[in-house]
This record gives sequence, structure tokens and C-alpha cells, in this order.
Amino acid sequence: MNTISMEATKRPELLPRPRNNSYRAEDIIAEYGTLAKFMKAIGPKAPLEIPDLGFTEQENQRMDQLLAEERAAASSF
Repeated sequence: MNTISMEATKRPELLPRPRNNSYRAEDIIAEYGTLAKFMKAIGPKAPLEIPDLGFTEQENQRMDQLLAEERAAASSF
């Protein structure tokens, strides 16, 4: 019978956790101390640049109309 001692299979106590873009509140506090420090470290450093997608003025106006209708419907609940 082949037995493996506990010493041979002992794992380090503090293994680095892989990042999976999912944070629990207790993980944020444990690693960064506060949400403000977390946001400063992880949050965007500059506004997101959106490239010109080539929509026509008519398409932009239609999208604005659809968004306005959606907001109006959502606020009526």
C-alpha cells in the first residue's frame, strides 16, 4: 500500500486567487481596505473613447427617439 504523507501534500496557506472579474464585498475590503481605494485602482483612468460608428443623422435621431420612448415607459412603472 502506497501512502502519501500529509507533509508531501501540504499546500501553502495563501495561494494567489485568480482574477475572474468578479469581486465579493469582503474580498474588496480585505484587499483594498475601502471601496474608494478599489475604484481608484481598478476603475477607468480616462473616459471611454467611442469611435465614430458611421451612423447617419437620421439613424441617430431614430435611436434618440427609441431611447426617449424606453425611458418614458420605464418611468411609468
